[in-house]
Parts: sequence; C-alpha cells; structure tokens
Amino acid sequence: MLVKHDLTKKLTGTKQTMIQVDFYVLNGRSTETERFACQLAEKAFKKGHKIHIHTADNNQTERMDKLLWTYNDLSFLPHVTMNHELQAETPIHISHTQDNALISDVLINLRSEVPVFYRQFDRVAELVSANAQQRESARNRYREYKQQGCAVTSHEINR
Repeated sequence: MLVKHDLTKKLTGTKQTMIQVDFYVLNGRSTETERFACQLAEKAFKKGHKIHIHTADNNQTERMDKLLWTYNDLSFLPHVTMNHELQAETPIHISHTQDNALISDVLINLRSEVPVFYRQFDRVAELVSANAQQRESARNRYREYKQQGCAVTSHEINR
C-alpha cells in the first residue's frame, strides 16, 4: 500500500514509513522494459498516484513520451516531459534528470543505477530485462536498496 506524505516531508527528505522498492524481472525480450513501464504507470495512475519515470537519457525520454501515447489504444495516460508548462497538473512526468521529481510519489527507474533522489518517493519500481549485463546492474541496485534499509521485493514477470 502506498502512503502519501505531505510536500514538507518530501522536501526535507524525512519519511514516516519504509520505502517500498519492487524489482520486476522481465523474462521476455529485453525491449519490453519500456512497455512494462507504461503498464506500471497506468496502474499507478488509475490508483491516483503521481508518477516520475526516470529515463537513461534524452533519447529514452522521447521514446517513452511517444510510447505512452500509443502503447494502449483503450487508455489515455496524461503525461509530459519535465519542464513542460503543464507539469504541475499532469500526473505522469518523464525525465532523465532529477528536476522537479519531488512532485511525484511513485518512481519508475529505467536507469542502471539507483537515483540519488529516490528517497523522495514512497515507492520505487525497478525494471530488469533479460539482458545479462542489465541483470548484474540490477543485482547491485538490489543490494544498495537493502543496505539503505528499504523494503525490497522481487517479482518474476513471464511473457
């Protein structure tokens, strides 16, 4: 269950609950991570959460922007890239920087390292592809989150 905190607590970095980190291990094609990120964003959006999708670079930010428009013909996911004029009222943000990540409560991390600002979120989703190098990177992130005292759970996703 996600617990919402007020903005003051997010700005000061204090938390009343342990951060939940979920690793989603995708056993299908390594290209499915971005589509799965869309599914997670949709699920969190439908539950009323604000989502920050943290991408690896500008190219991935642009791909995610396009994919969120097209991945499901039956749903609409309101989203913007960071620093957009409608950012404050849009529930899904996409960026490869940490600018303004504070206004969200769910972080979907598509990078190969733990974001330095992850503690500002109630929940973190880490997506792990079938690629051996990415799996090793995910193991390192898993250990780092555990060492930081996060509640870490792993989910096998077979496709």
